Amino acid sequence: MNPMVLHHLAWPFFDREHGAFARDFDRWAQRELAALEAEEGGDGEAARRIFELLAASNWLAATLPVARGDRESRLDLRKICLMREISAFSSAMADVALSEPWLGILAITLYGSPSLRDELLPRYLAGRLLPAFALSEPDAGSDAAAITTTARRDGDHYILDGVKTWTSNCGLADLYVVFARMEGEGGALAAFAVDGRSAGIALDERVAVLSPHTVGTWRLTRCSVPSHRLIGGPGEGFAIAMRVLELFRPTVGAATLGFARRAMAESVKRSVSRVAFRKPIAEHQLIQAKLADMAVKIDAAALLTYRAAWQADSSDGNVAREAAMAKLFSSEAAFEVIDEALQIFGGLGVVRGTTVERLFRHSRAFRIFDGTSEIQRLIIARSILQQERT
Repeated sequence: MNPMVLHHLAWPFFDREHGAFARDFDRWAQRELAALEAEEGGDGEAARRIFELLAASNWLAATLPVARGDRESRLDLRKICLMREISAFSSAMADVALSEPWLGILAITLYGSPSLRDELLPRYLAGRLLPAFALSEPDAGSDAAAITTTARRDGDHYILDGVKTWTSNCGLADLYVVFARMEGEGGALAAFAVDGRSAGIALDERVAVLSPHTVGTWRLTRCSVPSHRLIGGPGEGFAIAMRVLELFRPTVGAATLGFARRAMAESVKRSVSRVAFRKPIAEHQLIQAKLADMAVKIDAAALLTYRAAWQADSSDGNVAREAAMAKLFSSEAAFEVIDEALQIFGGLGVVRGTTVERLFRHSRAFRIFDGTSEIQRLIIARSILQQERT
């Protein structure tokens, strides 16, 4: 097992079950995912194949709530973070294949009716339902309150009209979790589970991005959705979206942590093998200083990430501040670590297709996706000020 992952499994955030789970998943990832390291996404079919592979090996079960004795079923966010960290270490595409469908199914897992969960969750676990999370719009990215997609009640259906963008698995998803503004409900947002094959859904364009995400812009034109596909209550969409993103953000920290660990591992190997001025560059103090700074940032990111996951697992309270800290620090630190790794590699680091070059491109997007670094700072600051006022 990657010794860098073993390092933090000894922390008090984890129990014995997490250690055994991480070791098993790491062995599986090394065997099944490492060969996909160079996969860049393209049409998204590779992500679907990996998603189906995760399902066939029963790993998706760890992404849904489980019953613990007499306690209510709940997520184990630490396991999901471990999966994202280990996947990202092996392959950025593998992380996309794991995380984006989970983001899509999470709203249904937490807020869907029993019948909706019974209908959709088994198909997700079997790898036959690829979900997507459709919140952002051309003029509503960080500002989710600016959403203009509408939902109008028509008998036992809702009619949805609008344009969504930055949707992962766009044009490929079997199910879209769509957030729309309700007509006749004071403009409150609602969430809907929309069949990806519904009439009225059209792909406008795929958007080519630095990271291996298959994202795009698509529209709903008089798209009819059965009323039982409403997730939660008619005006609960905004709260659902914010809670889902709150739980998702520590896992983003875990993914970028995986990128950083991989960059660190590659840098150590390179510094030992590359010779400059008649000795390995690892013997030059400037390189040693870089490695030390990288290690500190990685450990700090891991502590914030797994603290947020542990807190989410240990309480039913709001963890927005801790989640924002984890996502902010880990995504920023990972980019800095990978930038230093590229510097250690020198000219080879900017050669298209090398490991650190891919990591550099892939990690940059995570400072924007799922809430920009600026938005995370606002969440943290507002929490601090609210605490002071009370």
